[in-house]
Amino acid sequence: MLTRLLIGVALLVLGHGLQSILLGVRASIEGFSEFVTGLIMSAFFVGFIIGSFIGPWLIRQSGHTRAFAAFASLASIVTLSHALFVEELVWALLRVVHGISFAIVVMVAESWLNGNSSSATRGRVLAVYSTIFLGAWAASQLLLMVADPGDFKLFSLVSILISASLIPLVLGRPEGSGDIGATRTSLRRIYAISPLGMVGAFMTGLAMNAFWTLGSVFGSEIGLAQQSIAIFMAAMLLGGTVLQWPVGYLSDLIDRRRVMVGACVLAAAMAAAIAVIEPNPYLLAVGAFLFGGVATPLYSLSISHANDHIGRDEHVAVSSALLMVYGVGAVIGPLLGGAAMDVYGPAGLPLAVAAAFGGFGLFGLWRMSVRAPVAAQDQRDFLAVAGTTHMAQDLDPRGVERSEREAKGGIESGARRSSAE
Repeated sequence: MLTRLLIGVALLVLGHGLQSILLGVRASIEGFSEFVTGLIMSAFFVGFIIGSFIGPWLIRQSGHTRAFAAFASLASIVTLSHALFVEELVWALLRVVHGISFAIVVMVAESWLNGNSSSATRGRVLAVYSTIFLGAWAASQLLLMVADPGDFKLFSLVSILISASLIPLVLGRPEGSGDIGATRTSLRRIYAISPLGMVGAFMTGLAMNAFWTLGSVFGSEIGLAQQSIAIFMAAMLLGGTVLQWPVGYLSDLIDRRRVMVGACVLAAAMAAAIAVIEPNPYLLAVGAFLFGGVATPLYSLSISHANDHIGRDEHVAVSSALLMVYGVGAVIGPLLGGAAMDVYGPAGLPLAVAAAFGGFGLFGLWRMSVRAPVAAQDQRDFLAVAGTTHMAQDLDPRGVERSEREAKGGIESGARRSSAE
């Protein structure tokens, strides 16, 4: 069953990733302003946050399988609607609906992964899942080369891939159909536990999703060919897939904050280099690979750093809250990136991203000056985490299993949601 689940997830992410790069390129073709394009891309994350909140209730009402089939079908319909109604406001509304749909189908898929994993295997399952998620996303960017983004074919391909994900996921009898309600703690407590972890989740969500959603617009505006745009975006995601583990392993050996600050400095430098170098496809691909390699792990590093300061019974609550912080950053990032491109031209996007990571790095240096480090031997092991839904946190072996938490009656701090959320 696990194999079928992972194949379904890969097909779903292939479709989702292709849609993201396709909409950026198509928006440039249609003459949308960079700010409007950023608004359209940001709308997806608004929908994703909404889906994360209403998803558990909808899934309880209809059941896992029916919820997955319904919202995967809705995502497929929304994709084709982009090609039929090429209007700025319509696209923004469609992105909200797609975000809701994607959140719910991923929530169901991760619930099934939980149900088909044992205590001994859930860490490996999470590692494989995160790798497949990033790898499929990287591969999806290359599908832009299959057809002209100005016509209907690529939208049809996205719809086919999303619909195809239904086949391996709905066939069979998946386990893990219990309650999938979220357990979170207050943002004030998160900041008290780990200011750097909270700021890191927000800034990574802001910077990375600005680049992930508008990178194809940047490529179009500087004159890259369709093939070069696809390679540029794929290189960034491939860098995150390949280098995440070496960066994480290094953070287990020394003060994790040093690795986080170093990654911020390198990410800022690579983003600035992308902004100023000549639009050579090969140089840009190398820069994107290195940028993705040092920037992508920062979300997982932020969660790991927060985990270094809490008990296992709080892991899911804290990680779920950090995911919401990441999501808020993801909403703001494309808006700021689009505005920067409107004011400063295409280079505004990587420069804004460089500024974001530079600010994060300075905050990390300040935190290192006011708080003693956690001894390397006392740090939790790094684990790459996909920034998807709270259900992925249940797979993380650093936390207490859901069954054990439920037997204890839940975590008191997670039972109360902060009004700030």
